[in-house]
Amino acid sequence: MRSEDELYALVHRCQRGERAALEELFRQFQPRLRYYVRRLDTVGDHADDLLQEIWFKVVRQIGSLKDRKAFVAWLYTIARNEVYGRARIKDPFVELTDERLEKVAEDTEPAFTDEDATRVHEALQRLKAHHREILTLSFLEDLSHRQIAEILGIRAGTVKSRVYYAKQSLRKELEKKNG
Repeated sequence: MRSEDELYALVHRCQRGERAALEELFRQFQPRLRYYVRRLDTVGDHADDLLQEIWFKVVRQIGSLKDRKAFVAWLYTIARNEVYGRARIKDPFVELTDERLEKVAEDTEPAFTDEDATRVHEALQRLKAHHREILTLSFLEDLSHRQIAEILGIRAGTVKSRVYYAKQSLRKELEKKNG
């Protein structure tokens, strides 16, 4: 992936209406968006339609993006809203108290290695949608907690707790499947 400065310049060129810049942005983010959409849309037969609608909205609305540094969070927010809007799924989480968030933040988190990639991807498919989404954004897309919070419309502390619980679910799924 390009450096952040190059990405911001590319977004700026898109905002000025440069077709080549938009095509480059598409080439850069389409595979990642496809993976993300497929993780959210478990049925999977709507991915191409969803992606087309997402990019249509990006093209139509990129001029209104005020902060180019927020592009990645903005793009994934559009994708998330499109998937969940089409499926009419509501976010199943409720806010946790600050006391509970502090306890979660203190707990040791399990680590996963690159050798486990195939097993992890298979286990991701077996997780609940909200766990699959948070892990995809955090580890596969390598987004910051702040960016994920923007995408999901929640606080960064809540992102930390969701990552924790999703990792626990993934761990259980990996242990169940692979001993």
